[in-house]
Amino acid sequence: MAGAVGRPRKSGPRRKGKTARDEILDAASELFTTQGFSTTSTHQIAEAVGIRQASLYYHFPSKTEIFLTLLKETVDPALAMAEDFAESDATPAMKLWALVASQSRSLLISNWNIGRLYQLPIATSEEFAEYHESRQALEEIFQSLAAELVGPDDPRTVLPFHMALIAVEMRDNTGTAPFSKNNPELPPYSIMLADAVLEALEAQVPDDHIEQTKELIQKVDATAAAK
Repeated sequence: MAGAVGRPRKSGPRRKGKTARDEILDAASELFTTQGFSTTSTHQIAEAVGIRQASLYYHFPSKTEIFLTLLKETVDPALAMAEDFAESDATPAMKLWALVASQSRSLLISNWNIGRLYQLPIATSEEFAEYHESRQALEEIFQSLAAELVGPDDPRTVLPFHMALIAVEMRDNTGTAPFSKNNPELPPYSIMLADAVLEALEAQVPDDHIEQTKELIQKVDATAAAK
């Protein structure tokens, strides 16, 4: 029988997560959001997981890669949904409502408040260019959909993306997600924020918007889980 990948644990599992990789991300999320990036070491992350430092490097080549992975978790779900919309005949209002709900949901289902990571000075570093590109692409999608509703010269086109990010300020950082990723419903905060965006743009909330969004999120989550 094949042996376990990487070196053995120093103790039993200590963190939330189905895999060692998930546990590393959970530990790093806590340390990065509570004490910052520069003061967190890979040794501390490994200790928090209960593995040797050498085992951590099997999953992530560097602390920077861990941080980048966490940053991208805050934008990738909404970007994946936007890609599905490319071939959809849904109205701009429906697309925008779903994107706000999806983006805010992704910030509410993590154990730690990883949305705060982009507020750290290190997040502006060129090392995280991949994240910057993804975030910029997502912001432009939000703006283009808003422009379809109010016109490209309306200053309100910048509101939807930033209103979705308010979810970061609406949750704690205690290690327990305020909303379960496995819950088939939408977080009440996400519904509230998505409704508020369309109200700010004076657009009507589409019929069956919640069910359509839930189906899209389930599809995105299933695709991500299969990777």
